[in-house]
This record gives sequence, C-alpha cells and structure tokens, in this order.
Amino acid sequence: MSERRLLIRLLPTAGLKQDLQALHDAAVMHPHGSEDRLLRVALNQLGRIKQGAPSTHPLEYMSSYPDLSDCETTYVGADPGTKPSHRIVWRERAPQRPGEPVTREIIALGERADGQAYYMAGQRLGRPVGFTLAELAAQREPIASSSRPRQRSIGSLDTSSTNEPDFQFE
Repeated sequence: MSERRLLIRLLPTAGLKQDLQALHDAAVMHPHGSEDRLLRVALNQLGRIKQGAPSTHPLEYMSSYPDLSDCETTYVGADPGTKPSHRIVWRERAPQRPGEPVTREIIALGERADGQAYYMAGQRLGRPVGFTLAELAAQREPIASSSRPRQRSIGSLDTSSTNEPDFQFE
C-alpha cells in the first residue's frame, strides 16, 4: 500500500517577500557570511514546510505578544552549533473543498531576539498585543488603525499598560 501524500500549497505573503529580499540584500553584501548562510537555510526550510514538514512548535497565546495561537513557528539559524537566530511564522488553513490542497501561509521571517518575529507577524495580521483572537473577533470595528490612536475598548481592559510597545497597526 502506498502512502498518500498531503497536498500543500505554500502561500508566501508580501511581508515574507520583504523579509527574504532584505536577507538577500544583506547576503549580497556579505556573500560568504552568516547572512548568506541564513538565506540558504531559510529557503531550504521553506521548501521543507511546503513538503509537509511539521513546525518546531505551535504558538500559544501570551499576553505580552500579539495572539498567534493559530500559527506555527519554525526555527532557522545560520550556525547549526548555536541557538537559531530567526523564526518563520506560518499558519495552516484547511482546504475549502475536498481534493484541494492545505494552504500554509508564511507570514514572517524575523529575528528571535526580543520576539521580533512574533511582533512582526502580529502587525502583519492586524493583531495588537494583549487581545485574544476571541476578543478581536468580538469587536465590531477594528481596534487599531493608522487613522486613529490605539485604544483599548474591551470592558475590563480599558486601562493601558506602560510596558506595552506603542505599535501602529494597519
């Protein structure tokens, strides 16, 4: 009996394309440096994600980050002897109809330091820090926009925290 292979469609977002372009530009400036190696490792890992490789781990809600609990992360780094320096953030979407492929939407490729990859992914998905996906879905209007100041409008969450970064979400 042969094993049926899961059909996967890779969907690179505009943000991922920017991330890869920035990494490519850095690799061109340092052709045999860590940027070049990181670019090759990241492209290889994207190919593995398309082939069905599992993530390093699924993400969970953490109040100090945007809610990415519907996303996965895959670690990548230029030096296999050290902790990976970057994260690929992606999410998997089930097919709309039988026979269609699963879609793996690649949201961001960013630095691990200080959760930069997670903040970048949250911004690209329009998810501010401190709100769960359920709270965001319950909102009638977007809670963050470039045309008005950031406000918290959910019942007991009306107090703002001075520990949160002041991001603008589009």
